[in-house]
Amino acid sequence: MRLLSISSSRADVGILAPVWRAVAQDPDAALCVLLTGMHVGDDTAAREAIPDLAQVYSGGADLGGGERVESARAMGVITAFAADVYADWKPDLVLAVGDRLDMIPAVLAAVPFDVPIAHLHGGEQTFGAIDNDVRNALTKLAHVHCAASVEAAIRLNEMGEEAWRIHVTGGPGLDTMLAVPEMTEETFATETDLAAVAGLRLVTLHPETRAAAPTACLDAALEALAARPAPTLFTAPNSDPGGAEMRARIEAFVQEHSWCAFRETLGSVRYANALRHASMMIGNSSSGLIEAPLFGLPAINIGGRQEGRERATNVRDCPAVSAAVLQVMDRIDLEQRQVMGVSPYGDGQSGPRIAKVLRDVVNVPDITRKGVSSEIAAFRAPWEQEAPKTVAG
Repeated sequence: MRLLSISSSRADVGILAPVWRAVAQDPDAALCVLLTGMHVGDDTAAREAIPDLAQVYSGGADLGGGERVESARAMGVITAFAADVYADWKPDLVLAVGDRLDMIPAVLAAVPFDVPIAHLHGGEQTFGAIDNDVRNALTKLAHVHCAASVEAAIRLNEMGEEAWRIHVTGGPGLDTMLAVPEMTEETFATETDLAAVAGLRLVTLHPETRAAAPTACLDAALEALAARPAPTLFTAPNSDPGGAEMRARIEAFVQEHSWCAFRETLGSVRYANALRHASMMIGNSSSGLIEAPLFGLPAINIGGRQEGRERATNVRDCPAVSAAVLQVMDRIDLEQRQVMGVSPYGDGQSGPRIAKVLRDVVNVPDITRKGVSSEIAAFRAPWEQEAPKTVAG
């Protein structure tokens, strides 16, 4: 198997790394990683997660986080770069993940080569972001699906994807989080330039690309945080349109408040420990819904960016209004933190499952010949013992 995996952001490195490691252990597999999007300019962290023997191509363009026309032009550059990579390395399977604007142009470049495409995290919903359309488009381009939950698998089936192409594997990002060693509060504070960790708020915000005011969520969060001074750690927004403006405002806020710190990226070790040590997560990132539940971490989900996505009991949804955010923050301060929670997105053993699916499907005859199925199937999560679920179940 010659597998080419696409990574376009720091966020998907933690998702893909467990799959890369599992594939690298197969003596009959060759791995290539195409780095583009947010990796352009600095791909050091991504390269550190890639197995030693993998081939790496890095290039294309960063969307920039500015005007929408800039993003569209950057997507064209990514397509051209990916086309050259496919022609040079000649994969027999492409692995894509998620829903980002800088992911789909790299996948589209594979279409003329008639190479099978596997997709992770399809079948999920996020009505508040353009990501939702990108994810659904990737679903129709893909020939095999590794769904992170039973609900996602059912939705893929409802979209007309044939049941045999759909596999419930869980989200491999959980593998990364659970494998990370625990850091002491003192070490974590030192490595993130925080004076203290007690009462830490972890803040991860991205533009809400479907909203009339894409940065309203940031307005609400900053006003609420300023009203309740406490150790606060920000990570950088993504490069979607509006991301550059959000980044500048976050950096200015951190400069004005000594109890804040900003990190471009935490990496998997520090990020997992941020989820362990924080008292709450604030923002609109999928991490609040996917990874945070594993640590029992309350997540305040602001605005509509994650509307429609499956969530666990740790998530508190609130509008992009500072008073609403404050109210939820105060309520969480009075609650007792769960020791460990449960995520609907798996059990932390997804990487090997996905690698097995990829090995099994790569030689399926005529796998790129797709129909539209009307058959409704039943799906079961391998980490659950209950009966299989269908659309009616």
